[in-house]
Order: sequence, then structure tokens, then C-alpha cells
Amino acid sequence: MVLFRNPLRHIPVYADMSCSSDVFKPWRAPLDQDFNTGLYYMKATNRTIEMMKYWIASRERFPGEHDQTVFVRIKHELVSLLQAKIEPLDTVYFGGFCQYHDDLEKVCTMHACCCVGMENKLHDLKDIAADWKNYTSLTPELREKGGFKWTYPTVCRDSMGWREP
Repeated sequence: MVLFRNPLRHIPVYADMSCSSDVFKPWRAPLDQDFNTGLYYMKATNRTIEMMKYWIASRERFPGEHDQTVFVRIKHELVSLLQAKIEPLDTVYFGGFCQYHDDLEKVCTMHACCCVGMENKLHDLKDIAADWKNYTSLTPELREKGGFKWTYPTVCRDSMGWREP
């Protein structure tokens, strides 16, 4: 999903392209992050149009590769050739099922696109929907106390061979 306007005003977006990151590490340089192009925000400028054109044209250089893999391979080219600024979206704002954040007032939980199959996604999304209903039914005082925990996804993570740390 590509957004050309930022509908999520609480998320600071400064770069030409801001891209979700599977595991955001604040000490890493922006281009050293694990980008996941399942969600990205691009400013509507001539530079970002050129970035998209370059990305599309680069697919021919990497036949059979997924769009995200092509992006990862050309991200340095986009920066050096087009002077594009690319930054990851901190998982404090976009925590997928791959990585949670404890601040439920800030996090904008997105379902990871790494899960194999619709049934896996639906199974874990049902658990998250139930958790969200329980969380929103808490009083503000109970929310302030913290301690609310999401149900850890099982089917999705197991399908990828991942386990809870």
C-alpha cells in the first residue's frame, strides 16, 4: 500500500519515502534497517515519481524477485542517483505482528504481510480484534496502569518458523 498523503498525523514523516520496517533498530542508519514495503508513505513530488519509475524499471534487472527485494537491492541507488531521502517508520508507530510496542496509545498495529495464507492472517487477526475490544473496554485509569498484553500471534509466526523470544 502506498500513501501519497499522510493520513496518520501523529506519525512524523520527513523523508521522500517512509517505509515500514520489520524490526526497527534506532541505532542503525536509515538504509541499514530491515525495510518492508508492505506499507510506505511517499511525498507527492517529482523526485518520488522518479523513484517509482526507477523502482518499476529495476524489476527487469532482477527477474522473478519480489518488489520488496528489488527495493532493498536498489535503495542505495535511489539515494545516490536521485538524492532521495528514505527513512524507516519506527515500529513504535507501526508495530506489525513481527514486533510489538508496549505503548498502546501510540502504536498503530498493522498485520505483517509475512504470514503465509489468508487463514493464518484471519486466525491471528481475530485474536487481535478480541484484544482490542478488551483494551478499549478498560477505564482510562486501568489503561494508565499498563500491564495490558496482546495475545501473541501463533499461527502466523509458526508458519514462518518464528517463535516468541
